[in-house]
Amino acid sequence: MLTLYHAPGSVSSRIAWLLEELGAMYELVNVADPYSTGGRADARNPHPHGFTPALDHDGRIVTETGAIALYLTDLFPNAQVGVPAGDALRGRYLTWLFYQVGLTEPLVYMKGTQALSRDAAMARLDAAMMQHIEATLAESGPYLLGERFTAADILMMSLFEQARPLLGASPSIDAYLALADRPARRRALQRDKPHAPSAVHAAGP
Repeated sequence: MLTLYHAPGSVSSRIAWLLEELGAMYELVNVADPYSTGGRADARNPHPHGFTPALDHDGRIVTETGAIALYLTDLFPNAQVGVPAGDALRGRYLTWLFYQVGLTEPLVYMKGTQALSRDAAMARLDAAMMQHIEATLAESGPYLLGERFTAADILMMSLFEQARPLLGASPSIDAYLALADRPARRRALQRDKPHAPSAVHAAGP
């Protein structure tokens, strides 16, 4: 059994989207975000600091977005949302998955807090990062791995939608984000309700 500990409206929404894409049976447990409770962790949440997402797979706890995304896509190799070991695209998949969580997301958050304006070297890295992403989408898109939609796109699209005003004019980013309107995404958004009770969801078609 898969249980996702989730704060509605938070970054854990992207894992709910991933679970829907995978066609997984899962329980969604809404917990309080510590940012909204003065730093107090919800006692039900197994994350060591009370953050979301946190995943419980039959008592095995996985936390941190990138780790959960890799764990789930390896758990459901036939869903085609990940890239299994041995596939020629595995290296590119892992690279983009961790490029998103290790470089893109931190730099976008730094941009949002104006930290980049105080650090010229990081600002140059941010510009180079965006040029790399835009060039990849323009040259080999529509997705990060070309024709193949993966969990790396779920993470990147979710971040870019949230931070779109910070990214500047970019036809390639706009075209990329237009592809986020998928049935699984719509189902996940419908279930992303602050006061919805915990429930078991069988991901639909």
